[in-house]
Amino acid sequence: MKTTIGIIVGSLLVLTLVMMPANASDVTYKIRSTVYDNTDPSVGSGDFYWDANGFSSFWFQIKPGLSSEVLYIHNSVNSSEPIKLGDKIEEGDLYYVSKPQTKKTKIGGSDNGVTYIVDGVDLKKYYLMGFFGSQYVAMPKDPSNLSAGCKPYKIAKILTEFDSDKKKQMFSGDEWKLADGWSLVVQQVDAEGNKVCLQLNRNGKEMDSAVLSGDMNLAAPERTYLYKDSDDNPVFYCYVDSIFKGMDTDFVVFKYAYLRGDLISFESGDNYGIFDVEGFVVPAVMNGTNYAGSGSGTVLSTGDDALVMTSNEYVTLDPDEIIDLYGGMYLKTEDTSGSCLKMTLWKTCTITVPDKVVEEKVVVEEETVEEEETVEGREEEIVVIDMAEEDDSGSMYSVIDEVEESSGPLSQDATVVKSSVAAPGFGLVLCILGFLGAMTARRY
Repeated sequence: MKTTIGIIVGSLLVLTLVMMPANASDVTYKIRSTVYDNTDPSVGSGDFYWDANGFSSFWFQIKPGLSSEVLYIHNSVNSSEPIKLGDKIEEGDLYYVSKPQTKKTKIGGSDNGVTYIVDGVDLKKYYLMGFFGSQYVAMPKDPSNLSAGCKPYKIAKILTEFDSDKKKQMFSGDEWKLADGWSLVVQQVDAEGNKVCLQLNRNGKEMDSAVLSGDMNLAAPERTYLYKDSDDNPVFYCYVDSIFKGMDTDFVVFKYAYLRGDLISFESGDNYGIFDVEGFVVPAVMNGTNYAGSGSGTVLSTGDDALVMTSNEYVTLDPDEIIDLYGGMYLKTEDTSGSCLKMTLWKTCTITVPDKVVEEKVVVEEETVEEEETVEGREEEIVVIDMAEEDDSGSMYSVIDEVEESSGPLSQDATVVKSSVAAPGFGLVLCILGFLGAMTARRY
């Protein structure tokens, strides 16, 4: 019993470490998919794919019922049978596909209008997509008309995005350091306390300046500051919630701040590990595939905007093989008898853990698991966590949203924690910790 509690407590601490500020160290763990077993009667013949339901690293919360990533195996060798041990996945038959999905932005959700136009750009929604487990925003084809589709070949990380209840108060002269060298300066508030002069910098160099009104009679888009790139794609924006002008001091309160990173561009033929970029629309072979989620956007249709990559070499599914893909993802086969194929998809991830908390975690596990790990060597037992959980809306959450994934070469000696399905929200973590505390108190 003590060992079980120790493993659970230690595992839950791993999930909460990213929320605690301190000096940091990198800890690596792994996520495992559901098992492909061709002897399972539920496994059909022909093609097979993993989506967010079977591999939690593919999941990030776009909105209830929607995800974006699929790893698809086209069984062109023998489509009338399940994939077997020893089969060959021909070059070009292993697909990685990410289809962007639209979601209301935080600022867009604050307004009842069907659009949120600022300087000719509609901020109402954006296109979100995964790229080997990390969340990105895809650029729209027409920033003024989001229904025109997106460019899955131009993506960027979201560096800052305020929740609806988060605010930033700044006094005149204050500099707000955002991320990646960006900062916002409140230069001054006008004499009437109704306007504010802003300056946007990057690495100390002025990129833009503007005068924004906080008049409560204005519509929300008119009180929004936007900085966009040369293609009219939004880079940074924020909303002036209020302006205060006093005798000795003045300040401004901002809401709905958003900042994206530099653009990452894909071109056909670009290489990413075992994959080459094939194109930017869903291929015919995947037409009608109904992947993870319940919304209409989770059916892949030929011609849909998507990032499509295909394998640039053939893959033989021999027993006890590890097949590197890209970004810490790999396929793993088991050593079985006959033609029985048991295969899983894995992802190696790295999180930054506060050093002090790592030491505290070690103490907990040493007390209950009889010193099975050390700080210096970071040798930890492998903990398998099965943590399927859904909220009332049917959405699932994964720790992947909170970590920085490893894009380096696969390390089989890394500290690992494995999860077979999506991790629950942080509320469940607190609930379980409380339950374990009550159990401990009851024993004494």
